[in-house]
Amino acid sequence: MRKEEEEKGRRGEEEKRRRGENNRIFRFFLLLICVSFVFACKPNSTILNSQRNNQPPANSINKAINSFERDLETMRTADFDYIYVFRRKDGGQMDGEDKRFVKANSPAQTNRFIVSDEEKAIIAGSKFKFAPENLKTLQERFGVEDFSKPAADSVVSPNANMNSNG
Repeated sequence: MRKEEEEKGRRGEEEKRRRGENNRIFRFFLLLICVSFVFACKPNSTILNSQRNNQPPANSINKAINSFERDLETMRTADFDYIYVFRRKDGGQMDGEDKRFVKANSPAQTNRFIVSDEEKAIIAGSKFKFAPENLKTLQERFGVEDFSKPAADSVVSPNANMNSNG
């Protein structure tokens, strides 16, 4: 009986050893597969570099024009009747003092200001016309472009022709 128990114990140990070896082989192949995936998923640097060489260099002037046009179109889409663009006469960027001056000398009804064109322009959008004295003050310091709707100047307030004695 002891021999049978020893035989069973020996067979059990052999079985455990075989399972351990199989387990080690399985782990080795699993590790090999994982390593293969890691190296297989690496991007091909030759292809990536060739695409960079084929693209033309970005032109900063086109970007500035595109951003300005996009911002101007945003003002038109917002359906502002009066759109004015202010630029420094020296062509430089608008600093904090310039921005404060534009806002201080614009009518209170001005709905939106956008700094655009790489901070070289301020676009103002309003439903109300700028008073001539406001425009004159702004024109003394800045170049002013008017992108208002063509019909905006001819629109007359519905209350303009009413008799005050009524």
